[in-house]
Amino acid sequence: MRASIRTGDGSWSHLREHLLGSEQERMAYLLARATRWADHSGSPVLDLLVTRVVLVPDSGLSHQSAVSVVPEASVTRELLIACYETGLSLIDVHSHPFATDHVSFSGHDVANMRETHRDFLMRMPADPPIGVASLVLGRESVAGAFTDPRSGALLPLHSLTVLGEHLQAVTLCQN
Repeated sequence: MRASIRTGDGSWSHLREHLLGSEQERMAYLLARATRWADHSGSPVLDLLVTRVVLVPDSGLSHQSAVSVVPEASVTRELLIACYETGLSLIDVHSHPFATDHVSFSGHDVANMRETHRDFLMRMPADPPIGVASLVLGRESVAGAFTDPRSGALLPLHSLTVLGEHLQAVTLCQN
């Protein structure tokens, strides 16, 4: 399976401004409408169209440093309830402000994604389709991963597109 995220240019600019506006790691969540289909070769595709950006204020973090960030449990709980009630998918995003032209998920990030993505998929209804993904932003770079809802495998994100007057395909770093 391949997965893609699409977001508006205003949302993308606002997200980047928040996440990269500090020397400390920061967080945000993107709520997205998921669709699934088969591409021309029959391979499954998961498309996540961002409908809402939720910037987590520094006061909504239980831990924040230059190399790690943890949201308050109440913030996460609210978002999970909103996703469950509306059938939206969840994309968690955080910054690595120390990274410049190549960013990657840390070992801790990967372990956390394996657990939180699996938990999200187990708790959400199967209909409408849902997905779960993560992004990490460096100063001039982005990396992404998602969990295949069918196999449970954590995989690299295929594409990130910023929609606006001109489409912008964001180059994703591969680990």
